[in-house]
Amino acid sequence: MFAKTFNVRSAAGLSCRAIAFSLAIASPVAAQAFPSGGEEQHLIRVGFGGGMTVPVSNARDAFKSGVNGQGFVLVQLPGGFPALRFAASYDQLSLKPTLTNPARPGEDEAGHSKVIGGVAGIKMHLIPGPVRPYVMAGVGAFNISDLTSAASGTATSGSSSTTNFGVDGGAGIEIKFGRLSGFVEGRIQNIYSGNLYTGTGALVSKSSIQSVPVTFGFIF
Repeated sequence: MFAKTFNVRSAAGLSCRAIAFSLAIASPVAAQAFPSGGEEQHLIRVGFGGGMTVPVSNARDAFKSGVNGQGFVLVQLPGGFPALRFAASYDQLSLKPTLTNPARPGEDEAGHSKVIGGVAGIKMHLIPGPVRPYVMAGVGAFNISDLTSAASGTATSGSSSTTNFGVDGGAGIEIKFGRLSGFVEGRIQNIYSGNLYTGTGALVSKSSIQSVPVTFGFIF
């Protein structure tokens, strides 16, 4: 009985010491890999994505839904601060035609608008874990190139290009798979100043041309 009790106590003691020793070794490693509440951190991460851009507000009268693509760099600040987010984006929206081409019915002859933007801002996760909702906001510059044709309602075809100040913000969900993460997000873009000659023959302020890019992608 004494031998059995001794063996059990000895095994328990050795197990406790082994666990304590393992924790002592693992603690510095864990502190480096998970410096903020057990959350894995990387100083710099790169993301890419693409999806659909939906015009909203007054922009729906002039544009159809289009496509978007973006690339961004995330720089994680120490001390639990939000990450810095530097993004480059591309959106293309087709103009709604007001005239039809009898020779090619159904073909979009009105033209399109391309938006190339550069935005600097922040990204902040709301909760830790493998599934992490987040919010983001930023400011930047947007170059807008408009190509219109006679079918848009104008007398002649033409093109124009302007660069204006704008803001970009939204929310999304990031799902972690080790270092790799997948994400889906929706943003609202507001581009200020300038006018666009639409297919209805009216000048529309770009401040009213709001769009919502919905993007899917990966972060490395």
